[in-house]
Amino acid sequence: MKSTATKTNKNRNPQEGKGNSELLTSERKEGCRNIFVDELKEIYFAEKALLISIPIMIKKAATKDLVDSLTTHYEFTKEHIKRLEGIFSSIGESDIVSKYEAMYGLIKPLEKKN
Repeated sequence: MKSTATKTNKNRNPQEGKGNSELLTSERKEGCRNIFVDELKEIYFAEKALLISIPIMIKKAATKDLVDSLTTHYEFTKEHIKRLEGIFSSIGESDIVSKYEAMYGLIKPLEKKN
């Protein structure tokens, strides 16, 4: 049975075809950075939304244990936000709040019921 593997040209210079590799690497790095920043922003917005919604849930909680748990979660959430803001600052991203209004729209109905 014959092999169907593709034959490679053994005489080819290994440097051939690498003219765009630096550009592609740069584009990949930028693309990965953009994905990273976008994911961090989504996490940040979700944490900010929790900062608004947890106090509402605390007011509506039926038991002291639930109030205590939500209060602890609220404190952790504030710390998460501080850490995320530190990360954004360290990578030079200062416009982290600009998209927050979209997330805030999801929380408004909860506020109106108080």
